[in-house]
Amino acid sequence: MQNASPFASPDLGFREAFTIALKPSQLARGIFTSAIIWLLILSAMPSYAKLIFLGKMADYFAAGLGITLVSQIVILVVTSLASSDHATIVIPQSPTAVIQGMIASSAVAAAPADMSPEALFPLVYWIIILSSLLTGGFILLLGLTRAGGMVRYIPFPIVGGFLAGLGWFIFNAAFAVVTDVRIAADTLPVLLASDAVTRWLPALAFAIFLLVLQARVKNVLLMPIMIIVAVALFYAWAHFVVGDVNALAEAGWFLPVASETIGWPPLDLAAIARIDPAMIAASAGGILTLIVVCTLHVFFRAGAQELVSGRELDFNRECAVNGAANMASGLAGGGVLGIQGPISTALIELTGVYGRLVGLILALMFWLTLAFGSALFSLIPRFLPAGLLMYFGLQFMKDWLLDSWFKLPRQDYMIIVVIALATALFGLLNGLGLGLVLAMSFFVLEYSRMDVIKQKLSGGVHRSNLDRSFAENQYLQREGEKILILRLQGYLFFGTAYRFYKHLKSIVSEGEEGDIKYIVLDFKSVRGCDASTINDFRKLKQLTDRFGIELLFSSVLPALRPLFAGGDILERKAGRPQFYYDLDHALEWCENALLEGAALFAKAQVTVEEQVAQHAMIDSRDASALHRYLERVETEAGDVVVRQGDESDAMYFIESGRVDVLLQGDGPEVLRLRSMTAGTVIGEVGFYLKQARTASIVVTEPGVLQRLSLEALQEMEATDPRAASALHMFITCALSDRLSTTNRVIQDLLD
Repeated sequence: MQNASPFASPDLGFREAFTIALKPSQLARGIFTSAIIWLLILSAMPSYAKLIFLGKMADYFAAGLGITLVSQIVILVVTSLASSDHATIVIPQSPTAVIQGMIASSAVAAAPADMSPEALFPLVYWIIILSSLLTGGFILLLGLTRAGGMVRYIPFPIVGGFLAGLGWFIFNAAFAVVTDVRIAADTLPVLLASDAVTRWLPALAFAIFLLVLQARVKNVLLMPIMIIVAVALFYAWAHFVVGDVNALAEAGWFLPVASETIGWPPLDLAAIARIDPAMIAASAGGILTLIVVCTLHVFFRAGAQELVSGRELDFNRECAVNGAANMASGLAGGGVLGIQGPISTALIELTGVYGRLVGLILALMFWLTLAFGSALFSLIPRFLPAGLLMYFGLQFMKDWLLDSWFKLPRQDYMIIVVIALATALFGLLNGLGLGLVLAMSFFVLEYSRMDVIKQKLSGGVHRSNLDRSFAENQYLQREGEKILILRLQGYLFFGTAYRFYKHLKSIVSEGEEGDIKYIVLDFKSVRGCDASTINDFRKLKQLTDRFGIELLFSSVLPALRPLFAGGDILERKAGRPQFYYDLDHALEWCENALLEGAALFAKAQVTVEEQVAQHAMIDSRDASALHRYLERVETEAGDVVVRQGDESDAMYFIESGRVDVLLQGDGPEVLRLRSMTAGTVIGEVGFYLKQARTASIVVTEPGVLQRLSLEALQEMEATDPRAASALHMFITCALSDRLSTTNRVIQDLLD
């Protein structure tokens, strides 16, 4: 079905599409499709008018039909011309009609008891229009501010429970269409009376039969066919079994008889001043509920339309168009809200017609219905619109209370059940509020179980990016276990922070990690922190002080730093920052402290001979022979030793000073890959592989480099093979040592 239509291409313009759509064969299919959709909407439309104008306002059923038809005409014209997809058909829907009926009932209940229906009608009419304007305006604002996607952040179980509860409201409202009362404890005797049962039982049977059949037959034409069959069977029963259709009409089996022309009541501007504030106040909760329900349904129905058509919609544009259409409907004297109808979209896709033309033809059909079709509604048996309402309500409850049992975790399913029950018992807004509380409570509970420690590493394996001499490396490999690195993650709050404190307390108190001297807390993956966590970090600081452990913080977000700085948590020592820019700088400080304690850090100069002799355990005479092939280079801070992209014609031994290895990306930013100090060699990989420099080397502390050029190496290999062998062994050992360290880091990260 998808992409079979010639109108599916987004590049097809209005003029070209209408030119194709107005060809005789296409036009005939368009009219046929419009007629089917018209039948579907027409069958359910009386229930919407009946729901809104019920009880004291029942005599205004014909006016309700007129208002519903005007709403449909205006919404169809606006959305057919402006929607982001040609197959968008916006129609009144049972969820919003039920809530607008509740709004009208609340307004009527809040009005003075002695107010006549004639005086009450224009006031209720204006309140319905107000609900349409406010809801449409909110949805329009979501689209214009491109904030439509915010609805996607509502937790799935809350939505499911809310819709399941809404399904009950729709199902319950169907009884009012056929019996004028809803299901309640005090109305059960009325509904179970034999006369009432004969009214609602056919509607319930039709709804259940349609629900069961729809689960087995996946055909978009099933519903219109079943409507036609149900009406035909009813009339056959009326003629051949009862024998008197008029008697059934007098007994109330049909919808109320509308006037010769369906009324489209004029807007009485003077009535605005007569609206009792109590009526507005009584309707406020319903209007707020309507805004929530309509907004959710715009997204759900738009999402369903994407699945049906196989095309992505611009959700922000759909919001803006839908909101503008519903506002236009209210201003035109309609006010019954409309939402996307995926069934109509499926029919358009099935028949391969142009949806915008179908929408305009539908608008014309409903205008003709408004002008000349009043007799049609009096021919519709009451059970049909009521049965459709029951079907939609049962479908909601089936989807979320039955089908979700097999799809969702039990915790999420229980949230749906609780919210559905609360919604049915205490109202839509109360159910939604309970859902939010439950979802937040479960979220806090589940999130508190999440391990805030992303990785636990040892300083003996995970080292800073500062390359050191062989002797220093060997010492740090032995003593690096005294540095404990904890990389934290997520959002820290009282639950996760306390679990983190208890875990670290067990490590320190029970000596799980040996003789720890430094603990580095890396906040790179922490996105926020609750103020209540400060007490746990304060207790952690007291614990580490008691065991003589220094606590370091790295990568802390600027917004969180005042929280820690003011909590008596940070060390205040000369020459040591309170916060480290990143984990690398914090580790470098810890390593320097360990080396300083072993009197290794003070060694600012390591000759090439010492490097080679220490690293490869080569005879000192062979190591000394290297010196005559080297070129001494004195450096100052800022000197560029090699540039990224240059030819690799030499490598350098650092006798003293410090250099940074910098990588220039596509943008202006420069990344520091490593720092290297006395006793290390640089540029050896590109030198041996004869590749261009992959990074630049810049001096950060003045010192002395020993340069070995390619020509000098070739001379060494020719004249002093023992010295050359010693050099090659040294480079092999250095690279093997780096690879071994890298392997340990990878293994530690995997564990």
